[in-house]
Amino acid sequence: MLKYFTKTLVERFLTEEDDYTDHFFCLIVCLTFLFSAVSTLFNLLIGLPGMVALWSAVVSLFLLIVFFLYRYPGKKYRSFAKGLFYTSAVITLNGMWIFNGGSQSPSPIIFLAFMALIVFLEPKPGVGIISLLLGLNVVALLLLELFFPDIVLMYQSAQQRTMDFVVVISFLFLAVVPTLTYSRKIIIQQKEQAEKDNQQKSAYLANMSHEIRTPMNAIVGFAELLKSPDLTKNEQHDYIDIIRQNSDLLLNMLNNILDLSKLEAKLVEINTSEFSISSLFSQIYNAHITQIRKTRLFFEKDIPDEIKNIVIKSDRTLLFQVFSNLITNAIKVTRQGEIRYGVRLKNQKVHFFVFDTGPGIPRQQQEKIFERFSQLNNGSDVSFNADGVGLGLSICKAILNLLDGQIKLHSEVNKGSTFIFSFSTDILTSQEGEKESGQSANIPIIEKEQAFS
Repeated sequence: MLKYFTKTLVERFLTEEDDYTDHFFCLIVCLTFLFSAVSTLFNLLIGLPGMVALWSAVVSLFLLIVFFLYRYPGKKYRSFAKGLFYTSAVITLNGMWIFNGGSQSPSPIIFLAFMALIVFLEPKPGVGIISLLLGLNVVALLLLELFFPDIVLMYQSAQQRTMDFVVVISFLFLAVVPTLTYSRKIIIQQKEQAEKDNQQKSAYLANMSHEIRTPMNAIVGFAELLKSPDLTKNEQHDYIDIIRQNSDLLLNMLNNILDLSKLEAKLVEINTSEFSISSLFSQIYNAHITQIRKTRLFFEKDIPDEIKNIVIKSDRTLLFQVFSNLITNAIKVTRQGEIRYGVRLKNQKVHFFVFDTGPGIPRQQQEKIFERFSQLNNGSDVSFNADGVGLGLSICKAILNLLDGQIKLHSEVNKGSTFIFSFSTDILTSQEGEKESGQSANIPIIEKEQAFS
């Protein structure tokens, strides 16, 4: 319950740009408001003076104002909200001390809890100065109570004092402690994630430095060799081919880096349109057939007749990019056999796939293969080591996450691989008599896939 409450609170009041200190502050304000509201109710129930209940009610109102001010992302509003919270908290603690039993009440405990929160939130002008001022504030209240005892409004009975302590301690242990424990867990997770992201960023830059330098060195080196007057025509053509190949590799690498960066920064927008699967598959075929003809591979699109005329509503460009990355990867690793891409309809949901008869992916690498810069390490057979930096599958996964979809891999070593993906889409039209086509699949591996059923 507290976990759901905390998550809902953060989503409602904060944005993704806010850090964990903003999350924690928002949570503290909410808990303080809840404590103040509960105190107002119980102060009336246990018969404390009306001034005490009025005081806690006014504090609740101030905290509501802090709530609404903190919803605005502007730094000015939030700074004012924090200042208002700290000021109202100090005034409240002093007022509760005087009007609610002084040192005989739970006020010293609440003062101590507030000082602990100050240490964590680290407000300006500094934790040390504020803690010192709060400590002097408590000393001043104790001296005031010592020399002017009539100023402090004491409890009318021992029962009132006991009930007041029960309410405060119960709230601390049943609400505050569990919620702060959960918050601490979240903060630690965010800290670990930030450290992991920093390490990945360093690895990212190191990989980019190496991978970009490799084709650039080839381009520059062979361009210099072209200046030699002793080159034969065949040597010139060979050098030009090497320069072209490395230029294509560099261009593809830079495009992948830019695509992945935009996807992770959530700068890619979904542009939906209505299109038939057949027209999309024809576009995919035409885009890759030239590259396929340079190999000895059989290339085929696989659409069962009963769903050939289906029209879907989605982002055609992003879907084409997923297919393109998967097919390009398949071409790199497949030396003989076939590459087949297709679609099936199961339980009124469209599932796409790309199958190849390549070397397959070992089970221990099948999850890692979707991470950035991960490439297939298929033993000592260097013929299966594909060019590239290992971003294609990361881009596919990021695109499908954007489309609220998923991608799965079924693969066995020396038996090929099948990538199956699906996402939320509207099926607008189809032929009459349409039926589920999973049983008519020509690819044995796809029949095993039940995850999208």
